[in-house]
Amino acid sequence: MRPLEKALLISAFFYVPTTLAFDCPADHFDEIATVKSVHDGDTLKLSDGRKIRLIGINTPELARDNQPAEPYAEQARNSLNQLIKQSAHEVKLVYGRDRKDKYRRTLAHLYLSSGQNIQAQLIKQGLATAFTTPPNDHQARCYRALEQTAIQQQLGIWSLDNYQILLSDKLPENTKGFHRIEGQVLEISQSKKSFWIHLHGNIRIRIAGDDLKYFDLNQLQQLKDKTIRIRGWLHPKKKGYFINLRHPDSLSLISPLKH
Repeated sequence: MRPLEKALLISAFFYVPTTLAFDCPADHFDEIATVKSVHDGDTLKLSDGRKIRLIGINTPELARDNQPAEPYAEQARNSLNQLIKQSAHEVKLVYGRDRKDKYRRTLAHLYLSSGQNIQAQLIKQGLATAFTTPPNDHQARCYRALEQTAIQQQLGIWSLDNYQILLSDKLPENTKGFHRIEGQVLEISQSKKSFWIHLHGNIRIRIAGDDLKYFDLNQLQQLKDKTIRIRGWLHPKKKGYFINLRHPDSLSLISPLKH
């Protein structure tokens, strides 16, 4: 073998694409763009004026409408800002199947110029929850795996009482916002437009008809008397609480609770 051929073979053997070293890498990019400003931990504006909402995550809310900032909201925004600066304000976008949300923001996974997944970095720091809104479920499994590590290490938001698991029949009064809730299924029912799961503690969980296709209906129908864990936004109602469930990764079956 000639020296040049040997050198090329050795270099090829040790070459590892940069993206393989990153969490939740992309297999393609739809666009390269320049960031003008960062609004909060999961929203920014591009130089052409488009507002981008990061797919697959949710970060704490900044102060608005006379409401104080949620814990770690400013840290999430600062972290996103630092990541953007690290990439000289250049980002790579991978669009979701749904390109726009109801606020007309563009939905995308964002990557640094190096290929590093921005959502993954925020999740790993404990500054974002991994949350799937169908049909944009690309990277959902990877994001949830990173989140599980952050939970185990109690990083960022996962060190707060509000982010610990609550029992459905022991909710503090006027509990609302994002929570992880565990409880026994008392009843299941189905209407023309929705599937309903009723938890002990007067919690009604709704799966809209349009989202039901993402679930295994047979498994849902077998949930009665089972103990489940759900995650989502809890809304107080006159007779209990309401949660809108949109994707199967927000519901898991667990072993019976020990009281």
